[in-house]
Amino acid sequence: MSVLQKLLALLFLKSAPQDLPFSRQMAVRLAIFYVVSGVIVLQTTLGPDDVYAGIFLGVFVQYAFTYAVLAALDKIARFLQTFSALIGVSLLFNLLSWPVFLVLSDEATQDVLKSSMSLLFLLLISWEVLVKAHIFKHALEMKMFGALALSFSLFFISITLSQLLFPAGAAS
Repeated sequence: MSVLQKLLALLFLKSAPQDLPFSRQMAVRLAIFYVVSGVIVLQTTLGPDDVYAGIFLGVFVQYAFTYAVLAALDKIARFLQTFSALIGVSLLFNLLSWPVFLVLSDEATQDVLKSSMSLLFLLLISWEVLVKAHIFKHALEMKMFGALALSFSLFFISITLSQLLFPAGAAS
């Protein structure tokens, strides 16, 4: 089974982070692909100066949060696969949300379609929080409730830092 297949299985809660190879090179490659996908997606919502900073903030927050949680719970040996799983599914969610952002950023799009796309985007965010909770659940051997708390924490930290650092939030 390829890494892509394992990441897709993660999207449907059919695999776990330990199913990914323990590979620093793979983690770096996934992070690079995440940056590229993020730059493409964020171009529709952030000004040109904020695109790269925004995506690197996303990588840093996921890296630092994952490291801190695993270190605090004495599971640091699982960091590489957990980070790979998180950044890999983030990459896939970037690609899934790209068409939604294109529609939402198009000023010619009708309000009804924008409302539908906003609802679809909310669904994608909810799905991403669930998938990341699934990853934390397996990486930390914890109940889903605690894993959901971690996943929501990661989400809210990312959103809060983005809002603090990029208050405009939209391209001009």
